[in-house]
Amino acid sequence: MKAPLLITLPALLLSACAGLGSPTADEISRLPIVRFGQPAPAGEFVLLYPAGVNLPVVAKVDGSLLVKSDQTQLNIQVKQDIFVYRDQVSFDGKNWHLGTDKIGSRFMFTLPGEKNGKRDAQSPGEMGAEFNLR
Repeated sequence: MKAPLLITLPALLLSACAGLGSPTADEISRLPIVRFGQPAPAGEFVLLYPAGVNLPVVAKVDGSLLVKSDQTQLNIQVKQDIFVYRDQVSFDGKNWHLGTDKIGSRFMFTLPGEKNGKRDAQSPGEMGAEFNLR
């Protein structure tokens, strides 16, 4: 069973911050820029995911069906700086675009015992995410 979902990195990580209407580049330029890992200031800010820096992602499986749950931390790195503000994304901190126009993503999930859409009773389950520039 595969469940692909379409969502962007900015929407995934900052969906709670998305507001109504898109801010202008001038409005965004007045906000402080905070590198991932630094303390967030009070109020609005632009979040910078710096190129080549480890960005932790926790993969976790749990629930009342399970006797044993587990989790692990993955460390990913982006190829280039990515600035995020609400649903906007920039690769230079100056030119802003709707995140879904610049970044596409796909999430995959397969139960244990399935591979390539068929049951084989042996393959491990898989969870994955793919992020691509558009």
